[in-house]
Amino acid sequence: MDFFNFCNEGIVEEKIKKEQEACTLDGAVDRHGRPAIRERSGTWIAGILILVNQGLATLAFFGVGVNLVLFLTRVLGQNNAEAANNVSKWTGTVYMFSLLGAFLSDSYWGRYKTCAIFQAIFVIGLVSLSVSTYAFLLKPSGCGDDKTPCGSHSTIHITLFYLSIYLIALGNGGYQPNIATFGADQFDEEDPKEGISKIAFFSYFYLALNLGSLFSNTILGYFENEGMWTLGFWASAASATVALVLFLVATPRYRHFKPSGNPLARFCQVVVAATRKWKVQMTPGDEDLFEVNVNKKSKSGARKIFHSQGFK
Repeated sequence: MDFFNFCNEGIVEEKIKKEQEACTLDGAVDRHGRPAIRERSGTWIAGILILVNQGLATLAFFGVGVNLVLFLTRVLGQNNAEAANNVSKWTGTVYMFSLLGAFLSDSYWGRYKTCAIFQAIFVIGLVSLSVSTYAFLLKPSGCGDDKTPCGSHSTIHITLFYLSIYLIALGNGGYQPNIATFGADQFDEEDPKEGISKIAFFSYFYLALNLGSLFSNTILGYFENEGMWTLGFWASAASATVALVLFLVATPRYRHFKPSGNPLARFCQVVVAATRKWKVQMTPGDEDLFEVNVNKKSKSGARKIFHSQGFK
């Protein structure tokens, strides 16, 4: 009987060991919060879809932004200084919303949820812009090129236009700071092969960004410069919609890291601890240094910080 118990215990231990080896080593989890299985999650299957998503989203954003000054002068009748000022405010708002997206991602929502929500807002803004441009702003029909001026517009139509472009700013701003990091999350840096792929991912990511920008600045820019604003905006809306669909299709494949909560409290704790202990004398060894608990690390994806004398 003891022999059989010993064998069963050995089998169980071996099974547990195999399951641990099959999981990623960086603390990533699947969408259900369980440790991510290496063979069933992440890697280039998820990474390529994220790269395509980034290229299409960039195309959509610059399809609006690249000629926005021209649209304001030709369609809304603003002078060059007023149009440039409005576009500068809009661009600055994009960067402000990037701070919001990064904060929500790291503290509460996680990268996947943040990217999905802000991409949906991005699509809504582009569709709203396309509809309002076609239905209300390009009047009389065919105006908006360098020959045919557009008529006056009501306050409601102008308000709808600005609401649309600021929804685009909110969506793109909240999405951009998270998508690159979320793509890198699909590769386990503790694994030698996936670690190399993780480094390569960032190169491909900026290649996708530049390709999307190149297409929007050339093809879409040409159509909009010729007065085909509706075509350009609808192309941007379609591109963003396809990007969102591709992002959601790969949902079962993604690896996630749980959000770590509001960082302000932890920041204040560090400041208080550093202030109280600035006269403490360190022992020669490392036995008194704080280390992240192994179990805690595996659950939350926390990583140890290398000890250094850089800020002594």
